Amino acid sequence: KTVDGLTTEFFWQGDQLVAENSPHHHRSYVYEPGTFRPLALLDGEGPDARPFYYHLDHLGTPQELTNPAGQIVWSARYNGYGKLTELQHGGGEQLEQPLRFQGQYFDPESGLHYNRHRYYNPETGRYLTPDPSKLAGGLNGYRYTVNPTGWVDPLGLVDCPGQGGCRPAVGDQDPAGKVGVDEGVKSPPKPTYLYRGDLRKPEVIFKEGFMSLGKSTDLLLHVWDNRDPPSNFVSTTTDVNVGTYFGTKYNTRKGYLYVLKRIPGRDVNKELPRNDVPYSYEREIAIPDRVKAEDILGATPLNKDGSYVGYSIPNPQRK
Repeated sequence: KTVDGLTTEFFWQGDQLVAENSPHHHRSYVYEPGTFRPLALLDGEGPDARPFYYHLDHLGTPQELTNPAGQIVWSARYNGYGKLTELQHGGGEQLEQPLRFQGQYFDPESGLHYNRHRYYNPETGRYLTPDPSKLAGGLNGYRYTVNPTGWVDPLGLVDCPGQGGCRPAVGDQDPAGKVGVDEGVKSPPKPTYLYRGDLRKPEVIFKEGFMSLGKSTDLLLHVWDNRDPPSNFVSTTTDVNVGTYFGTKYNTRKGYLYVLKRIPGRDVNKELPRNDVPYSYEREIAIPDRVKAEDILGATPLNKDGSYVGYSIPNPQRK
């Protein structure tokens, strides 16, 4: 960023801020392995860098920063949504540090917290923009977690990397193992919703739901051709990209991505032998008979290329 002609550069390792540099300062940040919980701040470059140590609360939010002698150089208190309510620097050396909730960086020019994928306003306890994952982030796309006194959101997304995702940092889970940066092979999060792409408009689907084509309950025949014989299953998927692909009729037409509750269905990849499933990448969950309108959370309009138009439509019939 550039403020009053002074440029500050930020250095990232994956989704973690590891350093910042300007003509007047250089700082590096060290974290607990595999997490967004800061351990130390190194002020300066090379052998001249001075270490300062973070003291965190149960959420991993900095409460104090001390020098090697144990003297407090920065101390803060917050309200439940991360707004700074008290700031002290001790009686000796003073230092400002910008880290707030896990994954958040305080921007003094705007008063906002940069949360990797979007900005967070601690005054209101809300994000400035909706969750980039659209309806998968829930019906309130601006909310900061379910409960900010026990949950964290290091990336500003509904799902986070690591073993813990964005689940509670307190309770029966180990806070230190809550969130991590996965530098290895990515694994998909456990599906929370089902998706179905369709060209039909929401005013029709929100009223009628999705109906199967016939009475055949043969899952194998459904997988190979749901029209011959007419299948008693409605195809859904746990993969949002697959839903988007079908919602645009293979990137040829404008359409809709419908988000459904995780209602009971038959997991095609688990129930059928691998060689019998021609399109295992579709991650299909076959729903018997129909998908009721009340089980459809909403729809996101799609451009022909599969990109989002820019808004989502909640289903007024959802329950």
